[in-house]
Amino acid sequence: MTNILEKIIAHKKKELSANPIPDFTNNLKSSTRSFQKALQNPDKKHPKLIAEIKRKSPSKGLIFPKADISKIAKIYEQNGAAAISCLTDEYFFGGNTETLKKVTESVNIPVLRKDFIIEKSQIQEARYFGADAVLLMTSVLKTAEKLREFREYAEKFNMDCLVETHDLAEIKIAVDSGAKIIGVNSRDFNDPELRINLENFQTCLPHIPKGIIRVAESGLEDLAEIEKIKPLCEAILVGTNFMQTKNYTAMAKLVKDFQKA
Repeated sequence: MTNILEKIIAHKKKELSANPIPDFTNNLKSSTRSFQKALQNPDKKHPKLIAEIKRKSPSKGLIFPKADISKIAKIYEQNGAAAISCLTDEYFFGGNTETLKKVTESVNIPVLRKDFIIEKSQIQEARYFGADAVLLMTSVLKTAEKLREFREYAEKFNMDCLVETHDLAEIKIAVDSGAKIIGVNSRDFNDPELRINLENFQTCLPHIPKGIIRVAESGLEDLAEIEKIKPLCEAILVGTNFMQTKNYTAMAKLVKDFQKA
């Protein structure tokens, strides 16, 4: 059975084949907002918050389809988020590069392009639309060599990379690639229902070596869950929990609470 990640990657390949990304090389300026520095957390009192913008997902369906993207980005920044993650996959997550542009132009904090990166042209495109960092998935790029190649390419534009992992084998690959920021995703892409296993944080995060910024991704819904994992990571990534409020006042309160966890 084909899992959801395989479906997404197959669709992404068709998408890029049908609509190749232009060469933006001559129109790129280096990022001046450091995603890596924004996540540095030497005292570890509270994990730094990466607040995510996504209108829908394969697991939840439509979340906040008519969201005012610029308004949400400002809410995140004003209520203490260290950085913003912006989904740009359109077919599965309801995002696009125009969404990314709106976010990057609305805030002063660093912005991560979260997508399924399989070509270097997507990194160029991310920078062209204002992103300061990109997500690189170990489950997609597979090898330490490929992860290193893509990370070093992003660094040419002063961009950082969040290297996502799901298990101990992927953590080893990410570490071997020289990753400076490693995320552990608690969502199982082999599960048709994309279920969350928060125990994955306890299993995996301690195996990321000292000196690498550790990020807990997906599934965190309350302060008690954050309390359990905050000794294990420098940052957390939260999106669905904020977006599904569909209410900007409630969202602002929730962001502030999570930022202080």
